[in-house]
Amino acid sequence: MKSKDGARAPRSSAFLSRKLRGLESDIVETVPRVLGNKDGEAVHDLRVAIRRLRTLLRLAEPVFGRFHTAAVGRSFAALQKATGDLRDEEALEETLESLEVKDKDFDLWRERRRGRARALRRAVLRRLEGSELRRAKTLLRALLVLPVKPSRDEALARFARRCISRARRRVDGLRDTETTDVEGMHALRIAYKKLRYAAELLSEALPADLAAMGEPASRFQKRLGDIHDIDVALVTLGRARGLTPETRGRVISELRDVRDRKVAKYVGEMSPAAAAETRAPIPLEPAAS
Repeated sequence: MKSKDGARAPRSSAFLSRKLRGLESDIVETVPRVLGNKDGEAVHDLRVAIRRLRTLLRLAEPVFGRFHTAAVGRSFAALQKATGDLRDEEALEETLESLEVKDKDFDLWRERRRGRARALRRAVLRRLEGSELRRAKTLLRALLVLPVKPSRDEALARFARRCISRARRRVDGLRDTETTDVEGMHALRIAYKKLRYAAELLSEALPADLAAMGEPASRFQKRLGDIHDIDVALVTLGRARGLTPETRGRVISELRDVRDRKVAKYVGEMSPAAAAETRAPIPLEPAAS
């Protein structure tokens, strides 16, 4: 398909290759901050950079082929899981820190959990110092030099709209999940996250109204993330050893109160007007000739 001035419309493969190289650079630039072990945001930034790269790889499957993109994604998955486990432990500590529970047994239990967080951080550092990241980068670079089948390399604008449409449909299918459905709310959070990343990563190729979907998706993702952190804490406390039944019951009661407040805030923002921000129709361009 050609533009009005006769030039060939930008293709998806060139755009995706450039974005993936940029995301790889983000990861490489963050690693020294993590290894320095003095930057409190470094692990979070590394985790986000890896997650964004894996998200774009999944979006790129129709262009580069599922087999090869999945192989590259898996090569980054172990490192992402390690950073995710550490993040979950840090999020648990932040959640518990916000409670007004004064109890010696509870304080001792939290200190043991901090020991687990320190062990997880050491595991992340070992992975970064090993060969996993080098292998993942090598596979990514190999993917990006392989030729793309011309029939897969559709016009960039159409590709970007298709990605947004697919992500938005997933959100729409889960939007009415009951707030008592823990697994459903978690799935909705992930769907909003994917919509947000698709809008942000493809923003250059999208009209302004579709690129703007990233902002409400980010807002709802955060609200659902706050609720998810409470749900994880509730499960962890329910399984915790070393706490008396009285202490466990008091902490769980406080966590449920916090969850109720966060759910109320989320429901208040899920007004018809707010929901409409991610429900506008998405027109697709005609198929490329």
